[in-house]
Amino acid sequence: MCVLCGELITSIHWSEGVQDESKEIIVGEKQRERARQRLQKVRIANLILRFYGLELKDWNTSQFILSDKKGRGGIVHHLGELWEKASSLTSKEINVLDSNLLVFLQKHYG
Repeated sequence: MCVLCGELITSIHWSEGVQDESKEIIVGEKQRERARQRLQKVRIANLILRFYGLELKDWNTSQFILSDKKGRGGIVHHLGELWEKASSLTSKEINVLDSNLLVFLQKHYG
């Protein structure tokens, strides 16, 4: 159980890329690798989210916090719900193939 939020965390979402069939959280090296992978996914998601004025942060390697520049935000339980939650925080339509987004990505990260 997470001591900060009291949430019982017994399994993880498929988007975490867990290789073992049980999908249970495993303490040790696999947990450290999972945390590194989560942070990398947050960095990549933020490349796109910045175009929409949003930011994603990892929270205790169990959930994510998504927020906009006005301070509005919410919890994203797993990356499977990220784009739906992001759509609710921005007035722009989220489309990862939007030509303006692709120009933004090329300009800032290309």
